[in-house]
Amino acid sequence: MKRHVTLFSLIVLLALLVVVAGCDKKTDDTQYTTPSDYFRLEMGKYIIYRLDSLTFANYGVDDLVTSYQAKDIVEGIGSDLLGRPTWRVQRYLRPFSSTNEADWKASVAYEVIKDKSTIEINENNLRFIKLQTPIAEGRGFMGNGYLPDEPYNQYDISITENMQSWESSYEEFGPAEINGKTYDNTITITQVNDSSDVPIVSKQLPASKTVWVEKYAKDIGLIYRDVAIWEYQPPLSGSTEGKKIGFGIRLSIISHN
Repeated sequence: MKRHVTLFSLIVLLALLVVVAGCDKKTDDTQYTTPSDYFRLEMGKYIIYRLDSLTFANYGVDDLVTSYQAKDIVEGIGSDLLGRPTWRVQRYLRPFSSTNEADWKASVAYEVIKDKSTIEINENNLRFIKLQTPIAEGRGFMGNGYLPDEPYNQYDISITENMQSWESSYEEFGPAEINGKTYDNTITITQVNDSSDVPIVSKQLPASKTVWVEKYAKDIGLIYRDVAIWEYQPPLSGSTEGKKIGFGIRLSIISHN
């Protein structure tokens, strides 16, 4: 009888260990499940970034990188046509080396829209789904599904023609170091990370770079964005120089309140 009791106790103990392990695993899997955890949607909350803007000067021959400080601050609260909570975020820019508060100048404004399972951003009449449940490594979602055909057609490039079909994918979870500071509980979302014949070795061959990667930190918001969408076109007959068409934007967090 005693042996049977001991065996029963062992079975119960093993069952409890399985349940506890399952609970621990559930906690790990669900700590990232709320998109709004990755946006501080409160009046007056701001993030200051280093903003590096890549353009192509001298008719597309020269790369030109201009650096700013960018301050994104929540300045308004409302709702959209569907009744969903909406926050208005205003971006201010000043020279990167400036420490003068009077140097901040209003730039673009955008809306952050909160739904039960998504966070959307509407900027320059382009609507993106930035986060969507379930948030788990390897999961994907169609973040650009609301975009129009050729959303960046002002650049006359072909690489964004199918931008609606780019799949946003959760690829990295954990700490991330940005500008010398470590941020815990971050997620990385990659839409596209592709290049062809980059770096450019032969000026006689076409090349392109298409990158869109973002990182978000829990209880803070966007901490990093790297966007590069450009094509290199070889020189035409009788010309010695090709040209690049497109743009690049890199945001990296400096501080926040």
